[in-house]
Amino acid sequence: MTHKEAMMVTLHLKDEVIKSLSNHELNILKYVYAHTAEILDMSVHEMAGQVSYSTATILRFCKKLGYSGFAEFKYALRMEARTRQEEPVAQKQESFSTSMIVEQLCSNVEATSKLLQEEQILQTIQLFDSGRRIYVWAPGGITSILAEYFEKLLMSVGRDSVYLIASVKMGEHILRTLPENSMWIIISTTGSFGPAIRLARLAQMNNVPVISITPYTNNEVARLATVSFRFFTIQRERQGAEFTSRLPVFYVIRMIIYCYLEHRKGLEAGESREGGGL
Repeated sequence: MTHKEAMMVTLHLKDEVIKSLSNHELNILKYVYAHTAEILDMSVHEMAGQVSYSTATILRFCKKLGYSGFAEFKYALRMEARTRQEEPVAQKQESFSTSMIVEQLCSNVEATSKLLQEEQILQTIQLFDSGRRIYVWAPGGITSILAEYFEKLLMSVGRDSVYLIASVKMGEHILRTLPENSMWIIISTTGSFGPAIRLARLAQMNNVPVISITPYTNNEVARLATVSFRFFTIQRERQGAEFTSRLPVFYVIRMIIYCYLEHRKGLEAGESREGGGL
């Protein structure tokens, strides 16, 4: 991997901007994150050739991100790149390198951090403070570990009435019979898992708030959610076994809990000051 290939710039995109992107435009965004340095030297026609889309699609993509055209978009990428401090990267190409794996994981987490918005965090804290029962869906497999992690962290910071739900039928029953004063947390590494979509859709029909954590791509679970957190990762599968990295999801969960804990500390400090004044 060369120094040029190692450069990766992430853009501060709000969730509504991501939702507005078509599948073609999402593919362009993915290309931008993977080939930032190369794009800085490209014309719009060269970029179109690389991604196999028309120049009109490239320009429409730039305007959806808030730029007047391709030139302004490249300027923003260049300014962002200048603020980054990169370590030297070995010039020798290797078929396998632990440093490359670590770099990719770190890049996914860093890109995920750029997707976190203060408004999302505040909405989530308001829902946590509402006293609603929190149902965390555990779909099975590796993703259930994320659900259990979220549940345990919520309980560890003093949030009670948190329930782990491992059965889709049970989840549907709860949403149909006890929708009042409840909320759901749904984590999906694809955003297109059928049971997750069914629960999110049923929650929406019953006006039950849903906090989702899904990939940065357009997906049905995110569309149905009240608060939608996004993450970057590379979908991986080997001999039928799915082993996509969940590290960025752990990061999102940890940030939500950290912000909620700081919020609780602030409330407790305020209560202590009021009590001391009596």
